[in-house]
Amino acid sequence: MRLQRLAYWVAGGAYVASRGLGSRRLLLASKPLVVPLLIDAPLTSRPITHLGLAGGWIGDLLLMREGRLAAGATAFAVNQAAYQWVLWRAGARVRPLPLVLHAVPFTAAAWWGRRHLGLVLLYGGMVTATSTLAADPVLRGRGVATGGHLFLLSDSLILARTLLPSRDTVLARGLDVAVAATYVVAQRLLVDGLRGGESGDLATLGP
Repeated sequence: MRLQRLAYWVAGGAYVASRGLGSRRLLLASKPLVVPLLIDAPLTSRPITHLGLAGGWIGDLLLMREGRLAAGATAFAVNQAAYQWVLWRAGARVRPLPLVLHAVPFTAAAWWGRRHLGLVLLYGGMVTATSTLAADPVLRGRGVATGGHLFLLSDSLILARTLLPSRDTVLARGLDVAVAATYVVAQRLLVDGLRGGESGDLATLGP
């Protein structure tokens, strides 16, 4: 398992590097490996999580192609729904004030990219709900809050990235690296933090 975890970080690091270097070859070699290498924890032995990670993997493959933002978001919505189920079973709940606060990043991104408003309302609502559930104090100390926040940040940056016409500017490369890095860390933190969560056993997830 330790070797597989190391392999995850190697693949994730290579994916991040591919975005900074603008290397399509390195991207194709690394990004498809990231999600499959998450299947190394007790959590990922459960069908609902397999389904969710399959959605994330398909989303990764779709987003490697131009013009597939909506299709990729649809696939990632499956990933988000699976995380929400596990978080809910672990005792997390959506509370009004945290929900409003977690909606700020996508709301701000939507203001600048209004042509994606439908996508923001649908998928943005999903990732906002995941982040809100992950931040519930009942799960404090498991790393899921940070994972949820980073996932929300990563997806908000994707939307912001679509507003840049060029892919070769320093800002564009910087956003690409930020999207990749926050995504890789977010997925690892969520899977690690939710070990055993589907059973609803708060003893494994409580403070």
